[in-house]
Amino acid sequence: MPRKLLFEPPRLLSEDQLGRIHEAAVRILLSQGLRVRSPEARQAAARAGLRVEGERVFPDAATIEQLVSGTRAEGQGRARPEPGEEEPHLVITVPNYQEFVHDPETDDVVPYTAERLIEATKFVDAMSDWGVIGAAPGIAPEIPADLQQLHQYWVGARFSRHGSRPVDARSPRALPYAMDMAEALGHPYRYHAVYVVSPLSLGGASFECLRAVEGRLAGVHVSNMSSVGGTAPVHLPAALALGAAEVMGAAIVVAAVSPLPVGWSIRVCPFDPRTMAMTLGSPEDLLFQRASDELNAWYHGQEPGPPAGLLHTQAKVPDAQAAGERMCQFTFGALFGARHFGGGGTLSLDEVFSPEQLVIDCELRDYVQHFIRGPELDSDVEAWVAEASEGLEHGFLALERAAAEYRRIYWLPRLFERRAFGAWQQSGKPRLRERAKEMVRERLRQHSYQLDREAARELDRIYARAQQDLASA
Repeated sequence: MPRKLLFEPPRLLSEDQLGRIHEAAVRILLSQGLRVRSPEARQAAARAGLRVEGERVFPDAATIEQLVSGTRAEGQGRARPEPGEEEPHLVITVPNYQEFVHDPETDDVVPYTAERLIEATKFVDAMSDWGVIGAAPGIAPEIPADLQQLHQYWVGARFSRHGSRPVDARSPRALPYAMDMAEALGHPYRYHAVYVVSPLSLGGASFECLRAVEGRLAGVHVSNMSSVGGTAPVHLPAALALGAAEVMGAAIVVAAVSPLPVGWSIRVCPFDPRTMAMTLGSPEDLLFQRASDELNAWYHGQEPGPPAGLLHTQAKVPDAQAAGERMCQFTFGALFGARHFGGGGTLSLDEVFSPEQLVIDCELRDYVQHFIRGPELDSDVEAWVAEASEGLEHGFLALERAAAEYRRIYWLPRLFERRAFGAWQQSGKPRLRERAKEMVRERLRQHSYQLDREAARELDRIYARAQQDLASA
């Protein structure tokens, strides 16, 4: 029976530090308030008893405490699942934000077209039996802006078995049609995310989407992605305090606007002022994400759970930087209990999708999965002695037991090179990236998924209606 390797993540923030961060967050929110761009939302906040001055809404201390105590009570009543004894299984998910695709044939990064998006979606679907979940890995900029989200969902549903995954709400005009598509596929969109515009501002597409479809939802979640040193202080505790202030303020205003249940969470992200870009995938990202997890758990009255498994890099093509950063994220995440890793195949944070990188990601994942599985350990001394004696007499490679169990005990890579130099040289000196490209071609040839005909007709009908309505609006 393998002995699984699982470590308890270290605690970065003490109970005292968490309390001080909350104290600072309350003071920031009381003194600065929250900028609310929508006049209707400000009016709703005023009707709820919140102080409004110009565009800023100021929750009082009692309202903040009521939010926190309610969140903590709800969290304490929700038990965390205990880790099971089953063999660890790491899953990769592919996001859908990318506007560019890395062409493995030319090694160029090019904008998506509708045709390229369909091909990339077929490839992602063909990776399903390698533990990959995903649909359309991006949007096609050539499609009109209000239709991009709907086209993406249509492509994902038509060409991927995971195409009914949650809708990504980006356009208030398009979201109702996307919700109709999700309904037609039997996976309705019921929980909506509203993102704070850091620092301390509520507005933008996600908030407008809430107002457009509120009557069809069952709940709302408010979150942020503030940049430490960019849209938040460079000192981590101060950044967490500002992040908590803006998310709590936004949750209070959203609750005043909407009767739906409102959840909330905080995330602070690393930022490089030299490039003016977020540096997800960096060492700071692992630390800041863990600190965010601890603060969220404190607000919810729970112990922090496993980290969110995320794969990020600012590398633009598959290279040593991409492999190194992602291997660190796989290893630390899996050792600390993460089992799902988002960001599969993405480069340049979330701008580029690379089929070649996704193949490499699967190889890295398989390496780490075998490692955390642990070694085979039993207690049969007699069997050990018998195996040693038989091997010494006949040679260990000739043993029937070795042949039967080799594939179970050892990880056999699909991609990494294991031969000696001479054998590699005689085989034509193959390069890893060339083998990865051939795997992309092979997997794409194997794509065979087709959406049920009735569901496809309904999906086509909704998309055609959206094309007509949004084009004429």
